[in-house]
Amino acid sequence: MTPERRALVERSWENVRPHGARVAETFYARLFELDPGAQALFRSTDMQAQGEKVIAMLANVVSALDEPRWLVQELSALGRRHTDYGVVDSQYDTVRDALFDAMAQTLGDAFDADTRDAWSETYALAAGLMRRGAASRSGSPSQA
Repeated sequence: MTPERRALVERSWENVRPHGARVAETFYARLFELDPGAQALFRSTDMQAQGEKVIAMLANVVSALDEPRWLVQELSALGRRHTDYGVVDSQYDTVRDALFDAMAQTLGDAFDADTRDAWSETYALAAGLMRRGAASRSGSPSQA
């Protein structure tokens, strides 16, 4: 990731994070709209606490973009845990779409093409590491 793209992610995150609860709520509403079956994964979940976890993990990823060891370790482990929850590979794309929709609603015009591209790179990195972790748990090849 170039320093310019990392700066776009960091600056946009500074504007998203204060609205974390709303972003998480919008994200999950959109996720369940795009993939109604995903709602079953959260049947017994405190969605407020889950939203806080998502925002905290995003904050960690943004702050660790130049810390590959942390990213590999933590995101691979997260991918393994998600396999245990029943997440399947195809849902990573739906999560990306729901996340970007929530960010676009929050940032408005500031979620421009360059910022979206920077976040696409960030998400591809995170999802790729999670998919590899999931593949190591399930023994299937990664699709990252």
